[in-house]
Amino acid sequence: MLLLLIAPPALMAQVQAPATLQALEQVQDLMEAIPEALINGKPGAMRGLVAKAKVGWDKARPELRKTMPEPELIFIDRQLKAMQTMKPREQAVGALGISSTLSRFQGKSRQQDLLAADRATMLAWCGVDAGQWNQLPRVAEAFKPLIDQDKGQHPLAVAGIQEALKRFQVSQQKHQAAGAKKALRDLLGFVDMLEKP
Repeated sequence: MLLLLIAPPALMAQVQAPATLQALEQVQDLMEAIPEALINGKPGAMRGLVAKAKVGWDKARPELRKTMPEPELIFIDRQLKAMQTMKPREQAVGALGISSTLSRFQGKSRQQDLLAADRATMLAWCGVDAGQWNQLPRVAEAFKPLIDQDKGQHPLAVAGIQEALKRFQVSQQKHQAAGAKKALRDLLGFVDMLEKP
């Protein structure tokens, strides 16, 4: 027991109860589905995905209350309630904000690096869709840890990421929405490839 008292916060996250970790992962999956629907051209599915995410959150909340402070729980409650009446792009950005909040209570891991790259890419897609070229997240920085850690395991995916990042940068500089969105969708596909062993 003494070891737990002096363990650093990152280690504490790793020794959380399996039920807490599972609840965090389940809610993360529900949040990720919302912007994915928008990016995949299925905005009509988003209202149902938001409702499903709210049900999943309400079910996970008692377990997550053991780990997350009350202000974060209240933020997520309010965000999910507000998302029910938002437009699709706003729902996507809201879900990404919740995902970011949840990540603060998950330990550092490759899975979290993958999720961060996914989030940055989806947020950039929403920014391009809104024409907010000056406020896009730094997508290349989000992919850097994944590229650095790969150690030759996924050479095709890493090469594809580097090429897609270049295309995204060119499209961003020229404010070419179609090219930027295509590069960002490609990056999301490469994240899926990196998730495989």
